[in-house]
This record gives sequence, C-alpha cells and structure tokens, in this order.
Amino acid sequence: MQPPSDNWKKLRRASLERARRNMIEPLEVVHLALLGASALYLAGFLRLNLFVQNGEFSLASGACILLVAAAGLLVPVLTGSALTLHFTDRRLGKLLRE
Repeated sequence: MQPPSDNWKKLRRASLERARRNMIEPLEVVHLALLGASALYLAGFLRLNLFVQNGEFSLASGACILLVAAAGLLVPVLTGSALTLHFTDRRLGKLLRE
C-alpha cells in the first residue's frame, strides 16, 4: 500500500480543521449553559434544604422553585451534550495530530 500523498494529507487536515471550526467551536456555549444550570440547581437545592421557610410561600419563592426544577431537568440533558461535545473534540484533535 502506498503512503498518502502530500495533497491528500493537506486536504484531510483542512477538512478536519473546518469540521472543528464549524461544529465544535459554536457549540462550546453548551459548557457554559451546563455550568449555569448546575450552579443554579446546586444553589436552589442548598437553599431549599438548609434554610427553613418561616411562613407562607411568596411569588418569588415559587418562581425560585420552578427555576430550580427547570435547572434540575436541564442538567442531565446538558451533561450528555457536553460529554458528547468533549469526546468529539478530543477525537478530532487526535485525528488532526496524526
């Protein structure tokens, strides 16, 4: 089997760099969204477990509970997306180094 030509190597590298630039870099917002959702979920969880509410629920505490619940639902979805993005980025980086 013949070794790949220089033109083939350049074309392969250019296409891998373009794939990374077009797919991975725009989706790096997923990491920030995961960080925000995790922080909101943790803060709300600690607030609801550690601080005792004396009295009736207000509109603000109800909104806080709904935000924490929404963040709790987003965390597993965003975790899967962030892990997929991370492993895809590592794989593309490994292919670029070859």
